Amino acid sequence: MIKKTAIVIGASGEIGLATAKKLQNDGYNLALTYNKNQINLTPNKNEVKTYHLDLLENGGIEKFFAEVGKDFEFVDTLVFCAGIAQKRTLIFDVQNEDIDTLFEVNIKSAIKAIREFVKIAKTPANIVLVGSFAEKVGCSCESVYAATKAAMTGLCKSLSSELGNFGYRINVVAPGFIDTKMNNNLGKEEKDDLAEMTPLQRLGTTEDVANAIAFLCSENASFITGQTLYVDGGLILE
Repeated sequence: MIKKTAIVIGASGEIGLATAKKLQNDGYNLALTYNKNQINLTPNKNEVKTYHLDLLENGGIEKFFAEVGKDFEFVDTLVFCAGIAQKRTLIFDVQNEDIDTLFEVNIKSAIKAIREFVKIAKTPANIVLVGSFAEKVGCSCESVYAATKAAMTGLCKSLSSELGNFGYRINVVAPGFIDTKMNNNLGKEEKDDLAEMTPLQRLGTTEDVANAIAFLCSENASFITGQTLYVDGGLILE
């Protein structure tokens, strides 16, 4: 029996690791990438391989997917969890280097990863990109970051149309305020205020995001493509 294999780019981050654990429990083989931090995942009966990947390295993405294509017989899922945040900066203080790095890691790498994934994937296949609620509401002093996440929505919608008849689904999961290290700069009072702003009266967890990603990867979502799923506790109500 052929076992599904998921590629998780950015699996050493908190959301990426939670996603890897969820997919592992759901029976996937895993190809996981890390850059600076190692991946702490307890082995089980499924095959797990880890790969070092620096998204700023020229040709690194192409090399990584070539290795995965050799290591795994059946690859059908790509989850792009990698991303970097912007230091809170007014636009007239943003440096060219910061703009280039944010776009290279957050969106150009996602485009390259999808391009290489479709070369090795077995269809029906699916792609999930981790965006942010900032693409919908904006983010003062983090405008470049918000722009990279908004670009994911356009990419998702375009590729869902472009690749649908080839057997690919692509969706975005856009987290709201999630209790991760990225928000450690916030004090308890600020976090409490954010929870109070949220209809469900709490911050999200990495497991909340991972469960949404796993759903979109599953056959239960087989007729869903081109969508952005906000995992935000109702913070954005349309």
